[in-house]
Amino acid sequence: MTDKDRMEQSGEIDEFWELDDASDTAAQKGSGKRQEGQDTVGRKASPHNTASRRSGSRRGVSGKNTGRRRKRKNTETYVHYIIAAVLAAMLIFAVVKLVVWNIGKDSGYDPNADSSEFEVEALDYIQPLDPELLKGREDDGVNTIVCLGNHPFSDERGKDGLAELIAEKCDATVYNGAFPDSYISMKNTEYTDSYPQDALSLYLVTASICGGNFDLMEHAVDLLSESDKAYREALDTLKSVDFSKVDMIVIMYDLNDYMDKRPVMDENNDINLLTWNGALNASLQEIQKTYPYIRLVVLSPSYGQFEDGGGKMINGDTEDFGNGVLPDYVLHEIDVAMANGVSILDNYYGTINEDEAKNCLTDGYRLNKKGREKVAGRFAKEIFHVGEEK
Repeated sequence: MTDKDRMEQSGEIDEFWELDDASDTAAQKGSGKRQEGQDTVGRKASPHNTASRRSGSRRGVSGKNTGRRRKRKNTETYVHYIIAAVLAAMLIFAVVKLVVWNIGKDSGYDPNADSSEFEVEALDYIQPLDPELLKGREDDGVNTIVCLGNHPFSDERGKDGLAELIAEKCDATVYNGAFPDSYISMKNTEYTDSYPQDALSLYLVTASICGGNFDLMEHAVDLLSESDKAYREALDTLKSVDFSKVDMIVIMYDLNDYMDKRPVMDENNDINLLTWNGALNASLQEIQKTYPYIRLVVLSPSYGQFEDGGGKMINGDTEDFGNGVLPDYVLHEIDVAMANGVSILDNYYGTINEDEAKNCLTDGYRLNKKGREKVAGRFAKEIFHVGEEK
């Protein structure tokens, strides 16, 4: 190749780099001017200028990379903005929902409204006697009922007493065999004269009735009747009953066992006479074995409270002495009755609750005249269906 050819080829190469430099410079500086010592587009340059232009071409490549980095930075900035916008929207949404939730909706509840018409559902269990158990027994046409228990029956034995009210409402002959200050459970494993009330606990009364032997009860009543003639009256009544003609035994004890902090149950012995459950369970089974034709009905305690020795008012609904609150005793009593196929009326939730205590109870837990009326009325309705349309 001749020198002339080389010069022409060099000029063509220079022309190419000049075009590239011109475009790069315009993109970076926004000006059409050239740096000093460079040729304009279309003019040939010396080898020195060619090297310079080549150097300029490298700067052009760097400029392109810078542009790409700027684009990436701009994109990253937009992503940050988008994320920030989304978070802000979520925060605003959460705040709005919280404000709306705090405002709530009008439920229509009026704190000053009279709620006395609302009642808690009673946990009654009504079990009629199996007709098979009455086969061969002659019906004398008289409803004969024996009442066992303590204060609900023993506090009043006149015309306003619970037993008399049941007799009137149910058209029945009723014998009141309830003893004051007695309990379902026993306090001691064996009877002792230092505590004669044990002989009048539910199971020992039941054992005397079913065994036809009242000697132990006679002994205990002799010790107790000096302070209260009601003991003698109750025992004489029980001794006068012909149980072959009895149709029903009604059992009702108040919260004496709870007040005396007696155990509710023994998980290892379901007829432990020192417990509320065990004594009731053993008593029901003894009567069912001896007098299968007698229908058994248990009436649970109603609501009650009492004043302890220190003058503190104890609310049976909330005070736990270690064996549960009073409703626990009621629920266990219901469980025992159901397990033995015996009817039970829940007076705690169904007859006299805390709202009615002031009008139906005296001393916080004993039934007054109005309270006895309510218990007798509910018994007549649920057991004898008095007042129901036929």
